[in-house]
Amino acid sequence: MSKPKPKYTPRGYQSYILDRVSELKDTPLLLELDCGLGKRFITHQIVAEKFPEAGILIIVHSSSSLVETVDYLRGEYGGLEEDLGELSSRIQSGNRIYNLREKRVIVATPQVLTSTFQKDASLFDRFKIVLINEVDTLVRRSGGRTALVYPWPALLTFLKGKWVIGMSGTLRDDHAVFTKEQIEIRDELATLREYIQGAELITMEDLYGTDVEDFLEPTFLSVSAVSDTKIRSISKVLDELIRTTRAEIMSELEEDGNLDIVDGDSRRVHLLLERLPISEELKGRYTALLMLRKYVYAMPPKQFLRMFYGDYIKNYFNISELRRILPTISAKVTRILKIASEHNKTLVLTSYLEMVSQIKEVLEKSGFAVLTITGQSHDKADVLRAFREDDNAQVLVMSPVGERDLDIPHAEVMIVCDTINTTKTMYQKFKRTRGGLVMLLVYSGTSEELKVRRLMNNILQRYPWSTAILETSAKELA
Repeated sequence: MSKPKPKYTPRGYQSYILDRVSELKDTPLLLELDCGLGKRFITHQIVAEKFPEAGILIIVHSSSSLVETVDYLRGEYGGLEEDLGELSSRIQSGNRIYNLREKRVIVATPQVLTSTFQKDASLFDRFKIVLINEVDTLVRRSGGRTALVYPWPALLTFLKGKWVIGMSGTLRDDHAVFTKEQIEIRDELATLREYIQGAELITMEDLYGTDVEDFLEPTFLSVSAVSDTKIRSISKVLDELIRTTRAEIMSELEEDGNLDIVDGDSRRVHLLLERLPISEELKGRYTALLMLRKYVYAMPPKQFLRMFYGDYIKNYFNISELRRILPTISAKVTRILKIASEHNKTLVLTSYLEMVSQIKEVLEKSGFAVLTITGQSHDKADVLRAFREDDNAQVLVMSPVGERDLDIPHAEVMIVCDTINTTKTMYQKFKRTRGGLVMLLVYSGTSEELKVRRLMNNILQRYPWSTAILETSAKELA
């Protein structure tokens, strides 16, 4: 006989949300609920408790999220074992049709859902409620003729007439959309409301006055500045080359009467670059310089040098001399070793496999047990379980895979080796540990340090309920 599922009493803010959902029945709804506050529990309560007879579609943004959502709905609180089916690439087409006809609740990925709609839309007539998990992923971050990513323009058309409830950890980012030859910076929430018309909104601010603050896990952000004079010198040259190239682009646009395309704002150049009526040489040079600078900040020193052999860039650097004087081990890796030695469980995020390999090698030589997750990993769940349960597994190093789907609250500290400019993406990375200390590594005296400090300020402004800056003293960095 199976064990009874634990009975869970909703927290005050969850009861508030569920009551609002009932009040707004049949009115489209957008819910902002920060990471770790129970979006899956809200989903379960809507499906199993609030509307236990309704046909419901749950749309998740990835296959890994689908697996986790199905497992959660089946295993955590129960009540849906016989009602639950899925529509995904791992289900054969015949079984998909069976699920649609026989199951009350269907968890689906957008692509498979759209293709099934196109084949036989009548299969979905009995589904009246649509829950969209991570609804902000509908919005195209930059570029493209539409504001939504594929296949959502078509899918939202199919879903007309159904009650749409979209949930996300945050609805506070901007995104870029091309309008003819210009670029428009839009508020993602405004875009969602344009396509999910008539949507009511529940934000984190609306939850103040409930008990939500009792359950917020504060995240403390700290910049850990790493000194490397050689990296700083390379960075300064690249910064100047980028500024010069951007000025050339602006000058060429002005000469041809096209400056209005970027609205006179040089910061928009990289967003609109492919569409700008400028020479291909300028486009290629600007893109290459930005990538080179990213490699310098994010790769082991001698690894990024292989990118420096282009005809343009080699005029500004003595590659042979750089190869001789640059260290093999990144100063950031040395800092990671120091931080990891001060904590029992350390999570490290880095962009490139070369850095994953060097971190693992250096830490293992120092006696650490190191686990890794990259795009080549097929045993992600096993690695996460080992990091959680094995006291000897001290460090987990991850490349950018599944950061939005993975929760790693058992890490005492998160180390971010390199950052991108997108505030929301970085915030979502930081929240994977459900609060605690996040240390952002930067090369001191470089544009990377300036970028990271701007990022931290943006995060504080947009997500004030759960983030704070923790200043690190010079003594601690030594």
